[in-house]
Amino acid sequence: MPQRFSATPMPSRVANVIDGKVYLIGDSRFTSDHGMSWRKTVMVLDAETQTWEPVIRKEDMRVGPLWSDAVVMEDKICMRGIRESYSIVYEPKENKWEMNEVLNSKDWEGGCVVDDVLYYLDCSDKALRAFDPKQSRWSVVNGLEEFLAAETTQSKWANAVKCGEKKLALFFLKTHDGKKVICCAEIALERRQGGEIWGKMEAFDVVIEDGGLFDVMKCVAVTV
Repeated sequence: MPQRFSATPMPSRVANVIDGKVYLIGDSRFTSDHGMSWRKTVMVLDAETQTWEPVIRKEDMRVGPLWSDAVVMEDKICMRGIRESYSIVYEPKENKWEMNEVLNSKDWEGGCVVDDVLYYLDCSDKALRAFDPKQSRWSVVNGLEEFLAAETTQSKWANAVKCGEKKLALFFLKTHDGKKVICCAEIALERRQGGEIWGKMEAFDVVIEDGGLFDVMKCVAVTV
């Protein structure tokens, strides 16, 4: 029988999958010698056996609650804070938490991971940025400058999702014929000699006509 249990309510949480296990990570408050504080709680569901593993708690994290995004790179869960600029990385195999200053240097909300590289649209600079954890550095995806400058000028948010091998789909809001619409651009990615990443726009279209009526919270890819 699947294990059932009651847990402390978590007002802010993210979910990611690694090796067939669902990791639900959130925040809960507790009373310490210094008063009320926040702790990180990790709940793990084995999707194959439909059982929950023992709850993991981390009580000495000096960061507040609320996440704006979370992705998986190199079997590590990377989370982005929404109230403050901080990025936390959790490694399930070692039950290890750490801050990543390089990852933390960009506001990577709405990103996705393709081949263990994180991509997101920088709406301020109109650039598709990439973070390579192996090199521990950010770069800009080449070949998309004219397209992004022309099509995302009015975009204040964007969401990226992996769609196939070495491809991502970029959803963003723009004004078309006097009304707000949500567009989707399919972009093929290529790493060239020297390590530079290039992108090629393969398809682009309006996918939702009344875009002003919607807020896109998170994009996911499914196989049907």
